[in-house]
Amino acid sequence: MASLTGLGLSAPFISGKRDWSQEPITLRYTSHTPRSHGLYTEGFVPFAELVEKETGGRLRLEPFTDKILHGPIDGFKAAVTGITDYTHSYITYQPGSFRLLHAPQLPFMFSSPQVASLVVEELYPKHFKEEFEKMGVYFAHCDCTSPYNIISKTPIRSLEDLNGIKIRATGGLTSEILRELGAVPVAIAAAETYPAFQRGVIDAVSLSASDIVAYRLQEIGLYYTRVDINILVLHYCLNQRSFDALPQDLRIALYQLLRIRSQLTVQNFYSGSGYEHAFETLRESGVEIFELEEDELNRWREKVAPLKERYIAQQEAAGLSARAAVSDLESLAAEYASLSNSQINDRIMNSPTQGIIDL
Repeated sequence: MASLTGLGLSAPFISGKRDWSQEPITLRYTSHTPRSHGLYTEGFVPFAELVEKETGGRLRLEPFTDKILHGPIDGFKAAVTGITDYTHSYITYQPGSFRLLHAPQLPFMFSSPQVASLVVEELYPKHFKEEFEKMGVYFAHCDCTSPYNIISKTPIRSLEDLNGIKIRATGGLTSEILRELGAVPVAIAAAETYPAFQRGVIDAVSLSASDIVAYRLQEIGLYYTRVDINILVLHYCLNQRSFDALPQDLRIALYQLLRIRSQLTVQNFYSGSGYEHAFETLRESGVEIFELEEDELNRWREKVAPLKERYIAQQEAAGLSARAAVSDLESLAAEYASLSNSQINDRIMNSPTQGIIDL
């Protein structure tokens, strides 16, 4: 909080002092990732252009990247204190603050990041909204990563090869998955993984292929084990005061555009050509890619299978409807598994989910 306060005072951005009576209105977007990362080039940039175009220039987004205003774990604080209007709010960096929002991270649930993003947003008003808004922010949208796999310094071809391996992970269920598999999870922010991997603080990294290449981890790890363990949901939030101060027509327009934003990065960076480029880069860098045989993959699946019931029991004991949430996630994941990008895009543009923010 001290660093956030200092940054806020050093910039003329305090929410209460801003003039919302004049257009165009500028909202600040902050990110810990560099401008070279796909979350910026394939997500923010086309979205900012879309917002300006569709609002006739009345609403604009101004980026502050590379941890200029805050780091990866401070998104919620930055939004609540008025340092930003729109930012990453990764629940996996603050796992103790959430319960039901961890459910989409359960292993082997979704067929693709596109489907994961669609399902999570559709179920958000029913299952996740109350928990997220307790943080004092609005949910903007989510990016969903390509499946998490493992890049390592030594080959990992079987469950036995994971035993005792120190592996970078986020918090929450992703760490529990790796612990269940026999590894030793070490919580490190993605942007800080390279030096830890280089110095031997960790032996391996669990991350999406797109992010592995974005953070140049193929320069250190020589082996990539493809298991498609789980898909990580990357939440984004909005400063409530900033959003509520917008004219009503701009609130509605931004809300609808955010539904489109939910598919920009997943279709252009975490899947499609961006995902294919990541694998090309791995191969060109000399990384050996292991595709597990079905029998071995089933061993991994069986090893983590008890985790779902344990998670549900823990949340139900706390009075939460976890079984219903997981059931709905699994049901829609199966129903939407075969949807194409064009079918998903038609759905979010013509029938956008209502109630994510009360307009």
